[in-house]
Amino acid sequence: MTRYTVHFRNDVAWDSHDIEADTPENALALARRHVDDDSLDLWFEPFDLTSDINEIVIRDDDGNELAIWYDDNLRLHLAARDMLEALELVAAGNTEIGRLEAIAKAAIAKAKGGAS
Repeated sequence: MTRYTVHFRNDVAWDSHDIEADTPENALALARRHVDDDSLDLWFEPFDLTSDINEIVIRDDDGNELAIWYDDNLRLHLAARDMLEALELVAAGNTEIGRLEAIAKAAIAKAKGGAS
């Protein structure tokens, strides 16, 4: 098994734990289960506060990001700039349907976590 560092983040703070798992995806699944089963075990920095977790990042010992999970609200937040760009083009009367379609598909995929 490999040791992975898991970073839990919410809107105001973060915490990290080490998890042993066979793959980064298994570590991410274990981290998500930890949030569901025992989120009060997390001690957020810079101060102790519990809040809904909106991001989990799995890193190896060298700090490389191997797996990531965002909650629905954060994914929408991250896609908002792309959605705004598409809407501004439409509002300006842009008729380049191919460009609008590409921007819209990218925004939808980002908002849905990679699924379109």
